[in-house]
Amino acid sequence: MADQGSKPIKTLSLFSGAGGLDIGFHQAGFEVVAAVEIEPQYALTLDRNGRADAYFGHDVRVHCEDIREFDPSPYVGIGIECVIGGPPCQTFSAAGRRSGGVLGLDDERGQLFRAYIRILDAIRPEVFVFENVYGLPGANGGGPWREIIEGFSSAGYDLSAQVVDAADYGTPQHRERLVMVGTKGSGFRFPMPTHGPDAPPTGLPLVSAQEALRGLGEPDEGYHAGPGGLYGHLLPLVPEGMNYSFFTREMGHPEPIFAWRSKFHDFLHKASPDEPVRTIKSKPGKFTGPFHWKNRHFTAAELKRLQSFPDEYEVVGSYNKVLEQIGNSVPPALARSIAISVKEQILRPAATLELPLRGDDFVSTFRKRQRERNKQFHEKAKAALGDRHGKTGAATAVDARNHETYFAVFDSPLDRSFHAQDPSVGLRSSVETQRVGSHLSILMKPVNTAPEHAAVDVTIELTGLVKYMDHTDKVTMQATVRSIADVVSVWVVIENELVKRSRFFTLIDIYGHYANRGDTVRVSTSVYGDHSPMAKLIEFFGSSENCGVAALTDVVQGDDRVVDIWTVDKLRDLRWDVRTKGTHPTLGRGEILCTYPFPSISLKAHFEKGQAGLGEAI
Repeated sequence: MADQGSKPIKTLSLFSGAGGLDIGFHQAGFEVVAAVEIEPQYALTLDRNGRADAYFGHDVRVHCEDIREFDPSPYVGIGIECVIGGPPCQTFSAAGRRSGGVLGLDDERGQLFRAYIRILDAIRPEVFVFENVYGLPGANGGGPWREIIEGFSSAGYDLSAQVVDAADYGTPQHRERLVMVGTKGSGFRFPMPTHGPDAPPTGLPLVSAQEALRGLGEPDEGYHAGPGGLYGHLLPLVPEGMNYSFFTREMGHPEPIFAWRSKFHDFLHKASPDEPVRTIKSKPGKFTGPFHWKNRHFTAAELKRLQSFPDEYEVVGSYNKVLEQIGNSVPPALARSIAISVKEQILRPAATLELPLRGDDFVSTFRKRQRERNKQFHEKAKAALGDRHGKTGAATAVDARNHETYFAVFDSPLDRSFHAQDPSVGLRSSVETQRVGSHLSILMKPVNTAPEHAAVDVTIELTGLVKYMDHTDKVTMQATVRSIADVVSVWVVIENELVKRSRFFTLIDIYGHYANRGDTVRVSTSVYGDHSPMAKLIEFFGSSENCGVAALTDVVQGDDRVVDIWTVDKLRDLRWDVRTKGTHPTLGRGEILCTYPFPSISLKAHFEKGQAGLGEAI
């Protein structure tokens, strides 16, 4: 509720999103006179809630337009004292880094701060508040951050910046954000946390998820079976507060289902009711948490509570669009604390501060507490496994046979079946396996095919499997295929052998996520009888040493000149996740990245084939 004992602080909101920053500032006595937001769905949410004085101010005007085209002249000279907002964060985010790099200022979104400065120059507010992802200062070696600092400084503002955790200011969610406050020479100190162990003795405990959601949902709700799909049935087995890592050998699981660091920390993450939840994502995958401790997705109403939005605030759109808007928002509770401190220090100086200020010696313990929780997870996993006698209830039987012969039938490289007897139809290959000690050999040959049509030989070797496989450390596949495109079928057989000899679900679960994995599992590929650009790329990227990091196309192709858009597109058609600037703008021109040394062969795996950018230079 705005402070009626003082003059409202006229404020312009930029990059307003769903209005989280605006709500918090209005609660602290600021009046948002206008909001600029390019996304129509987000602007509709702002307009729907801006008809009353409850959330922004009286008669707030919503501009649904590109900030680079926004004309600030109607707001010059009307008494605007504060500008708030932060440009889109994807260009500096961790998600951007995982997809192949961080464009930073090379992305046009990374240059939107210049439009922000243009508006500041026109309106000349006493203070502005800029927020973004916590990783911005370190992105691209700190170069973009230095350029942003120089830009705002040249506009005549003294700058103060800190990374803050929303949970420390009453949000039932751990969400780290970078907040920068610019002032005209008066300086600014960030407020002490209001909640948690870093708060003063008069502070409050962190707000738990259970406390935040009190009164929502059915009081006698039972436990659910999980979200379905390939991994959903595992969620009920995950202890509260943990994630997929519960099923790893490193956590003490006797029947591991995932390799260590094979997924991101949000995968199958189940919230603990006694703590704030982890960061809510704007576009999560099916198995991306945080999940409710009742083994289901949170409802839209629950997500609003966890992001500290008022219950009555209407976020417009489908569930996915509502989730996107909430996940992209600044928590109003955090915004309110920053706004109170800005008001008390700069715009309406107060003799007695509602929020004590951080001293020069203040150091957040958030990271330390996070490390301590990670240590506690081992004890939690041990206790849970003890209660269940080491059984998951979901593992498949492990095949430890030393010798086997069968036939693989492919209607297409991914549409396959396996038979003990030679079937009479379909493209068939005989498969013979032989295990000696920890070495599994696989021999794969086409059946009833003329020799001239079976001209490509492939040797694939995997090592370092023993950490995750009960009986196998090394796999050697020797295959003869009809064409280089049939290498996909070879990997289908490899995955089939590994999955049935372990408790893993996919090849990636064993190998590890490309952006997180260590060097435990190694892969090498050799191709004989085909010297085409496609074969050379498959051989190059079939080595784990050449995957997971961006490389210059000149290094990849050497003197062979094998990298061209047509070849890359064809490789992507075969489900190799090869990325260029055309598919992932975070990569630079002339860079190429292949995430895995094998194709994405799971029929349930999401894979956007796309194109490398036909007509564009790689």
